[in-house]
Amino acid sequence: MGRKRNQGKARKAAKAKAKEEERGNNNNNQRRNERQQSLAALLQQLQIGAASDTTLCRHGFEQIDKMCTDLVIAFRDAFYDNTDGGDADILDCLITAEDATMDKFADVWNDSAKMEIAISFLLCTGTQYFLKGNYADARHSAVITRYFEQRIAVGLKQTQALVNWPKINEVYEGDVHTLVKFFRK
Repeated sequence: MGRKRNQGKARKAAKAKAKEEERGNNNNNQRRNERQQSLAALLQQLQIGAASDTTLCRHGFEQIDKMCTDLVIAFRDAFYDNTDGGDADILDCLITAEDATMDKFADVWNDSAKMEIAISFLLCTGTQYFLKGNYADARHSAVITRYFEQRIAVGLKQTQALVNWPKINEVYEGDVHTLVKFFRK
C-alpha cells in the first residue's frame, strides 16, 4: 500500500510542477508587459505633469530628455530580458544591458549631464514604484541607478578606478529599509 501511495503522490507532484512551470512562463511574459506599461504610464504622467500647471511631485526629476528616457527604457528592457530566468547574476545582467544599448545611445553614455538626467528619471520612477508598493521594480530602478552612478564615476569623471560592485549589490540584496535610505538621498 505504501508504494502505490508514494507513486500517486509523485504523479500528483509532477503534474503540479508542470502546471507551475506553465504558469511561470505565462507570468514572465505578463510581468514584462506590465513593467513596460507601468514605465510608459509613469513617463506619460511626467510628460503631462511637465506640460500642465498643476503641482506634481516628480521627486527631483527636473527635465525630460527623450533620448535619456529612451535609454532608460531600453536598458531596463535588456536588463529584464536577462533577469527573467531568475538564475542570472545581477552584475552580468547590468553589463549585458549596457552592451545592448551602447551603440544606439552612445551620445547619452558618453555625456555625464545626460547620464545625470537618466539617473534623475530612474530615481523618479523608482520612487513612484516604491510609493505604489512595487518593491521589485523600485529595487531594479535603484540597482540601475547605482550602476549608472558608478559608470559615470569610472568612465566619464574618472574619480574611481573600478566599479564598486558591492555598493550596487547592497541595493539589490537590501531590504525595504535599504530602499527607503537609497531613495531619500
